[in-house]
Formats: sequence, structure tokens, C-alpha cells
Amino acid sequence: MIPVVLASQSPSRRQILTAAGIDPLIIVSDVDERAIEEEFTGSVGDLTTALSEAKAQAVVDRIIASPPPVLHSSETIVVIAGDSLLEFDGHAIGKPGTAERTRTIWSAIAGEWTQLHSGHTVAVLNRASGAEAEATELELGALRSKRSTTSVLIGSPSAEELEAYIATEEPFQVAGALTIDGYGGAFVDRLDGDHLTVLGLSLPAVRELVTDSGLFWPDLWSHQH
Repeated sequence: MIPVVLASQSPSRRQILTAAGIDPLIIVSDVDERAIEEEFTGSVGDLTTALSEAKAQAVVDRIIASPPPVLHSSETIVVIAGDSLLEFDGHAIGKPGTAERTRTIWSAIAGEWTQLHSGHTVAVLNRASGAEAEATELELGALRSKRSTTSVLIGSPSAEELEAYIATEEPFQVAGALTIDGYGGAFVDRLDGDHLTVLGLSLPAVRELVTDSGLFWPDLWSHQH
């Protein structure tokens, strides 16, 4: 088994990997997302990739500098990072954070088609080799990224329904002020694309990145039969 590090504190991303047979070690990147967003000049979709790459690189640097004890004997380590943003009318909609911001977002997107972009980055760390390499030294072998996009038709909840949803505080910490795997799922009318993209981590995209890095996807499974 190849150990997997998830560079995210997202419960949804962790649950997706766990359901797919992968039990990741969580190492949060602590990347300043706001600073990256303010300096970025590309598309909303490309921004999610830039954010996921920054998160992956930050965690890679941390592991190389000071590997957690549980990873000391690992010859290969896979780091998975992701970021998601909802795009509407050419603008990125991240986590609203407050009830007021949530109301503003929903007044704009209710009944409209939107695009949910998820950027994915997979980094592979290998045990360094060569006469000058120390036995415990790790080095970055590969870092690849891929974006996936799913179109989302937002529903039109009544004012009372929206206030009840806001009262749950669920939308405050999710991209686009809604999630399909909780209370907000009832307020999404249609998806066109991979539903896992909307949840923050497209397994087909991650598997492609792992495979392109020369690894065998089932080797990431925590329990094999």
C-alpha cells in the first residue's frame, strides 16, 4: 500500500477517498488562498488549479522538511490536493462565510445554470537515491494537475426555505454557498457532469493523475482483497 496524504481539511474530500478505499493522512496546507486569488489573472477554472497546486506544494515542502513518523518507512508517498469554486456570470463564488453574503449569492444564482470547477493536484514523493542521499531523504518525483467542471442548475427555494437553510450554517463554508450532499442537495435541480466534482474531488480525475505519474491506483487502497 502506498500512503496517501490529503492536503485538505474538507470532510467531503476525505469521505470521498475513504469510500474509494483510501484512508488518507490529513495535513492541512495553511496556504493563503486570498493572496493567491487577489494576484491571479486567469480564468476561474484555472484559479482552482493554481490553488490546488499551491496547497500540494506547501504540504510536499512540509513533508520533505519534517516527515511525520507514520511516513518514515515509506518509499513512495502520494499527496492529493484540491480546490473548488462556483462560477456564475464569469465570476468566482467561494465560501460566503456569513448569512448576509449567503443571501446575496442565492439572490443571484437561484434558478440559474452555474459551473462548479474543482482543481486537483497529485504529487508523488520518492525516497531519494544515490551515494549522497540520506536514507531518510524524500524528493519530489512528479506533480500533476487536472481540472474538472460540472454544470449545476440551481433551484429556487422560497424565502422561508432559504432562511431555514441559512440557519443550518451549512452554506457558510462551502464553495458557492451550497453542497449537494447535505441540506443544500434539495435546492439543486440538475447536474451535468461528474457529481464528485461538485463535492470537491473527482475520483476519475485523481486516478488519471495517479496513473500518469506511473503508479497503480489499487496500490493506494488501504485494504486489498
